[in-house]
Amino acid sequence: MEQNKASDLDRLVDKKCYTAIYNAVSQYVEDNPDALELSGVSNFVKEPDGASLSDMELIRSCNAVMNDDEIIFEAIVSCEIEIEETVRRNRETDGVRQWFKIQCRARLDETLKSFQVMRIEVYSK
Repeated sequence: MEQNKASDLDRLVDKKCYTAIYNAVSQYVEDNPDALELSGVSNFVKEPDGASLSDMELIRSCNAVMNDDEIIFEAIVSCEIEIEETVRRNRETDGVRQWFKIQCRARLDETLKSFQVMRIEVYSK
């Protein structure tokens, strides 16, 4: 039974919140290329000074807590990120994969009204 609840939440989050989560993660990646834990991941880019999100996949939604008509949960996402670095006036780029944990809040109904991303952090599997 618990597995069905998780998969129902996954489907609802993917359908109703994907765009808002994507936009929040995209902004986070662009604003914080140095906060990404990518050391040793790329053979070309050693210290990224720029990053952009190119693709995102919802892995799962978990740790849901309900209070009255509000739900707080975490979404785990896997992202394809384009990182870049300038080395001696040459621009090096590479595509890497990074997972994130996103803490979210919404009013609970079939549309998850008032959806809000509260926190984004790098997630280690």
